Amino acid sequence: MKQFYIAGFAVMLLAGCAPQAVDTMPTTIAQSQDLSDADYDGVISAREQCEQTPNGALVDNNGCPEQLQTSESFELNVHFDTDSADVDVSQYADIQTLADFMQRYPNTQVVIEGHASKVGSVEYNLALSQRRAQAIADVLTRQFAIPAARIEAIGYGESRPLIDQENDYANEVNRRVIAHVTGEHGSTHMRWTIYSSEQTP
Repeated sequence: MKQFYIAGFAVMLLAGCAPQAVDTMPTTIAQSQDLSDADYDGVISAREQCEQTPNGALVDNNGCPEQLQTSESFELNVHFDTDSADVDVSQYADIQTLADFMQRYPNTQVVIEGHASKVGSVEYNLALSQRRAQAIADVLTRQFAIPAARIEAIGYGESRPLIDQENDYANEVNRRVIAHVTGEHGSTHMRWTIYSSEQTP
């Protein structure tokens, strides 16, 4: 009788180890959308609106690089005759450089600052510096087609000297025209990704 029980237990144990039917997952799943990223900016090509993003640039959800609001200053090498605000054609080189920059970046604005020396009265120098700043603004508009709405001309007279003295050198340095350009102009906000790896022997 004891042998019968042992034999029956063995049969039950073997029955428990019998192979069971198992559902298997397919080895490959068809991808319904293209998830490739042609310019490697982290945005899939299907949603990309700005192709060929600069390498390392921070981008928005559409793959377009973010730009920073930045400021640039140009010192315009424009010489005026004494007591004059006329701009001769021979003085257009620096103005054209500024105009080319603004045409390349249409979201920029410029403030033209006129500054004077301390020769003459405060009131006269203020008016003269304003006329000179406006003369530069007019050249930008009339000769180089920069919209007047993007230009502001301000005369500061002798109130902001670079050298607070009255001599020939100081007077020459203090007579100047400065262009301050602000807005989005190509300073792309960059990010840097550093990859590390281990070399196997």
